[in-house]
Amino acid sequence: MTVPAEVREHCLQARGNARTDGLVPALTLLTRALSPKVPPRGPRGHAVLPKELLDEFAAMEAEDARRDERHDDVPVPGLAVLRPAEEQGAAEAPDGPDAHAWGTGLAWLRLGMSERLREACIAYLAARQVEGTSLLMQQMVKGTLADVLIDHLEIEGVLEELTEGPDGDLVLDRLQQQITRADRTLLRLLGAHGFTADGPGPTAHASELLADVYRGEDT
Repeated sequence: MTVPAEVREHCLQARGNARTDGLVPALTLLTRALSPKVPPRGPRGHAVLPKELLDEFAAMEAEDARRDERHDDVPVPGLAVLRPAEEQGAAEAPDGPDAHAWGTGLAWLRLGMSERLREACIAYLAARQVEGTSLLMQQMVKGTLADVLIDHLEIEGVLEELTEGPDGDLVLDRLQQQITRADRTLLRLLGAHGFTADGPGPTAHASELLADVYRGEDT
């Protein structure tokens, strides 16, 4: 069974928001839609959240659930990581959104972010010239961008047909890895610009962090 129509609508909105407005606005809208009352936590109790939602969740949670230490260590303005208190494991955290729906929403959101990165990469390379020729016209660059575009189209097609269950979870995990590889490929095309403070690298890293946290990886 595929995700419900209402969830699918939120997923598609997350993709569009990510592509046009960026990570924090898209994650804010997705969280409000799929996890409006509690932070959406990964298997180890961690959560990646827009900072504007922290106080909202704190006000709604029970007193015992307000013991998380806040770590604003994500290098993207407006984004924070919540780590569970030492005495509070993931199993003790309040119930969050349906895991498959949330994972699907994140995959759509990350696809939108990767498409946004691809567009930024094209614009940057088009403006850079070597011996009077745009970097965008180099054969290797064109070939790499074409490969990333194919990846994005493949991810979109698989997400359109994604179903719930163990097989669907395995597919989601593969898609998250495919998005990460596409992002890293695009960052390599940008050279040093991809990793400067005002470049797209920090946001791409935060997008990858989202996948890791909700797959249960260490943050």
